[in-house]
Amino acid sequence: MKKLKLVAVAMVLLIAGTASAQTKIGYIRIDDIVGLMPELAQTKVNMDTVGQKYVQDSILPRLNYVQSEYQRKLQEYADTTKPKGVKEEILKDLQAYKEELDAAEGLIQQVQQYKQQEYLKPYYAKAKKAIDAVAKRKGYTHVVSTEVFLVAPETDDMSLAVLAELGIKLPNQPAAGGAKPAGTKPAGN
Repeated sequence: MKKLKLVAVAMVLLIAGTASAQTKIGYIRIDDIVGLMPELAQTKVNMDTVGQKYVQDSILPRLNYVQSEYQRKLQEYADTTKPKGVKEEILKDLQAYKEELDAAEGLIQQVQQYKQQEYLKPYYAKAKKAIDAVAKRKGYTHVVSTEVFLVAPETDDMSLAVLAELGIKLPNQPAAGGAKPAGTKPAGN
């Protein structure tokens, strides 16, 4: 019985060792890839303005209304001729308006972030498709974000291959024949 357990454990270790030998992990930072897409050049798209129209059309009218109501209620509250019960109701309204106004900046930021993500979704999908193609071609079974690794071999950085897959050239990227631009040092020196 002990021999059977020993053989079973040895088989499990052998299978686990074989499976891990077939694992090939690459890494990339997809945000950098998307940021280099020519369609998103700074002159064409300013991410601060994505969602701005939605904010102006949907959120600002409400905020303007709340601001005017807050000012109106402040004036009502300052009226010393109002009975105590009415002033308490006005104070409740004032507090509610104040909370809404205080939360407005956070709401605007959330809306802009959502609109930016919505806008960038097709670009991330395009980058993901290129990453999948490069991973398959180079035999990578796993691709993770660069932030996961503290140390990793440069040969497993898929960035340049994915940029090539997308047809994006870096300003200092070597020519296709491997020639280096003048004034650059070979890697490792």
